[in-house]
Amino acid sequence: MENKKKQMEITLDQQKLISSPLRAKIIYLLNERAMTAKQVADELRKSNGSIHYHIQQLYNGGIIELVETKDNKGIIEKYYRSKATEFKLKDEFTPEKRNYFMRRGTPLSLSDQELTEFIKEFDALLEKYVENSIKNEEKRTPYEINCEFIKLPNEEEDI
Repeated sequence: MENKKKQMEITLDQQKLISSPLRAKIIYLLNERAMTAKQVADELRKSNGSIHYHIQQLYNGGIIELVETKDNKGIIEKYYRSKATEFKLKDEFTPEKRNYFMRRGTPLSLSDQELTEFIKEFDALLEKYVENSIKNEEKRTPYEINCEFIKLPNEEEDI
């Protein structure tokens, strides 16, 4: 199956489910192809029990779906896929207020070097658009842009 970015509107409860970096990795793996919990555990080098727990939470929360079951010598193998890889919190704003507020975010695991590079690239992107807004005379709408880095618990602390 083709690896595509899929978007999904989620509730606050679902946002809490996907806020773990380990669960984000599971979601992205299951976007690449349908896998069993054991296959995911092997790929991520984590215990089967831990990954099974997280997959059940994501499945029960509607983030992943069961796409196939196979009987392998009396053992039922369940194959899961992600419903999406990009998530947008369902806003409870009126249609008029939606024009004033947009939010994007995802949990990531970054090395210290990657975090430094991300911040540099984000700063460069902001600078590019600040310059555009100063130099360009076309009609513009003012926005406030924020980027927030919130350190999450380590993956081993997820259960």
